[in-house]
Amino acid sequence: MDVVWLKKDVRLHDHAPLSLIAAGGNCRPCLILYLYEPDQLSEATVHGSHVAFVNEGLVDLDLRLSGRGGSIADDDIDLYRHHQFRCITVCHAGAAFTFREIHRQRPIHQILCHMETSHLKSFARDKAVRRWCRANNVPIKEFNQTGVTRCLSNRDDFSANFNRFLDRPMPESPSSDQLRQMRRRLIDVGGAEGIQLHGLCRSPMNPTDMQEISAQNRHDRANRQRGGESKALDMFQSFLSHRGANYSSGISSPNTSWTTGSRLSPYLTWGHMSLRHVIVHTKRRQEELRSAKKVSSSPIPWLRSLASFQSRMHWRSHFMQKLESQPSLEKEDLCLAFSKLRRQPHDFCQEHYDAWCQGLTGFPFVDACMRCLIDCGWLNFRMRAMLVSFATYNLWLDWKKISCHLARVFLDYEPGIHYPQLQMQAGTTGINAMRVYNVTKQGKDQDPSGIFIRRYIPELRNVPDEYIHEPYNMPSSMQKKYLVTIGNGDDKVARLGFSNLKQTLSGVYEETDGNNFLYYPSPIVDEKLTAKLAKDKLSTVRKQESTKVEADQVFLKHGSRRSRGEDRDGVKPKALSSAIKRVRVDRGQTSLLSSWKFSPHEQQNSSERNEKTVDNGVLDKKPTAMSQASFRTESSQAAMTEPREWSCKLCTYLNEKPLALVCSMCGSVRQ
Repeated sequence: MDVVWLKKDVRLHDHAPLSLIAAGGNCRPCLILYLYEPDQLSEATVHGSHVAFVNEGLVDLDLRLSGRGGSIADDDIDLYRHHQFRCITVCHAGAAFTFREIHRQRPIHQILCHMETSHLKSFARDKAVRRWCRANNVPIKEFNQTGVTRCLSNRDDFSANFNRFLDRPMPESPSSDQLRQMRRRLIDVGGAEGIQLHGLCRSPMNPTDMQEISAQNRHDRANRQRGGESKALDMFQSFLSHRGANYSSGISSPNTSWTTGSRLSPYLTWGHMSLRHVIVHTKRRQEELRSAKKVSSSPIPWLRSLASFQSRMHWRSHFMQKLESQPSLEKEDLCLAFSKLRRQPHDFCQEHYDAWCQGLTGFPFVDACMRCLIDCGWLNFRMRAMLVSFATYNLWLDWKKISCHLARVFLDYEPGIHYPQLQMQAGTTGINAMRVYNVTKQGKDQDPSGIFIRRYIPELRNVPDEYIHEPYNMPSSMQKKYLVTIGNGDDKVARLGFSNLKQTLSGVYEETDGNNFLYYPSPIVDEKLTAKLAKDKLSTVRKQESTKVEADQVFLKHGSRRSRGEDRDGVKPKALSSAIKRVRVDRGQTSLLSSWKFSPHEQQNSSERNEKTVDNGVLDKKPTAMSQASFRTESSQAAMTEPREWSCKLCTYLNEKPLALVCSMCGSVRQ
């Protein structure tokens, strides 16, 4: 018989194994198998919300396979919990063990599945299954679903391989007749005359019953997105039809990104939607808009937004390829020269870590972002990067220490993106600029009125706008007026302890003079001082010749081969000639940088400044001056010769503004 092994591909569209089984000319019996694998569930990155999301996908797919498909209401929890599987066989058991049990009772002709890029335990599981298949002469066919190449020998080949993957026609979704014929061939499991399997689940398994998951991580998140292919397709359709028009301008703020963002990341992570389906259908939408633009004189903002969105879809596989090529990224620094940073005695502060995890650092925007993740499991990319930057620079926490917590709060936790991004934000890759966010300024820029902060930090809901980002600056008289107490490390924090402060999330009050006062902690670190100390430590390592040599090798293995919209596979950018991505300002960038970063009043006084600082801490020194005539000449030439878009060499994001000096994705200065 044939076995379709479902992993992170719980869907019907663009599913090669299911398409082959349903449309195949053979009449062999078949089995569609999904496994709750104990060794995978025991990973510290697993959270109950992940399992619940997967369960919703399993129910949706089972309904589609049985011919009873249709979108399920978000509040129809009973259907998800008590659904009886008809077409999918679900077991709580290991992969190699289950295949051995099946093969012993009924010989397996072949196993069909998709290739998966995941954590080290997943790699080990796949190796064990392949060993068993070889030992028992059972063919296993793995199909590509992300454009990532297994055993890629040369990074120069990635773009060509990815484009070939996109050019292949997607497998046809099975028709109603094909599904009907396939259902007749499904093996009876658990019946009196069928095969018997260990850990058979008739209904989705509740994460609270999974002993492999730590007790404190088995719960669900009430306000997370709901899973399933039907939800994914509806979400994608709404993005292409109306929500995506302001994608480019709305994804930086946590307030606007909820609607302007695609919100497809959880579906892509857990396989409820195919990456190729998203890219192909977005391309079709772009072609429609270009055709409409030819007959309309009015500008169409959609084209810029969808180009930006497509760039991120390619960027996704670019990072997943890094983990596929070097699985050890999960455990060790990409550039080993940084391996001693943040790992010396007394570097790790448990109180700082606990405060960061709970959203109690005393920095309102940081805390609101973390509490948002705790509540719903999703946050826009820029704010995620800020959380990592604050943890690794201001709190000097090891990226490996914070990785599991972030994986659990991310509903869309994707190891291939998670670990390379953590290292990039922490500055341990050797080929990327330091990304030190000014978290207070980020809050003022992205949430000027404090809407997002007040939503997730009820303790500050009465604080006026002028103090919402820095409540610790409020005079005691104003704190009394607005019924809030901003604590300090000498008395309140020391007296209550962080374990008790966690209760403030549900509203703990302090009785003072008969009034109820809400408590919020004061900052646990000095933001500017800790950022400077952290940058100095990293700069010391970056300047070493041995670090530069090692960083050269990192780039050759993992660096992007795209530059300014053109493929440069195998060509090393000049900016990396010293092996380190040291960000400098060229002649001709001074005036544009000033106009981009400062108000007219600030520009007038900019000559009196000794230092200019870019938002993410990348630029530290004053740019070289330049005459206006020279600037006009060079900028005019650039306008004639520059392409309409350029690719950031640090994060590979495709920027649409040809003369932009700073990447709109990661904030780094253009090279």
